[in-house]
Amino acid sequence: MTAQATTGRRGLCSWCGRFATGIELIQAEDAGSGPAMRGLYACGPCREVHRLVPLADRP
Repeated sequence: MTAQATTGRRGLCSWCGRFATGIELIQAEDAGSGPAMRGLYACGPCREVHRLVPLADRP
């Protein structure tokens, strides 16, 4: 396992629907109705297969 997978955020992957460690935010959805950050998250394997770039890694 990579360091990211062991220390990353845990949650539901929006692509495969599995609970995973190391998910990253791909697309933010701001509903404006509270402090919670909503959006689409992807696990490592889905990021590789679908060539998804995490929001934090974009220029």
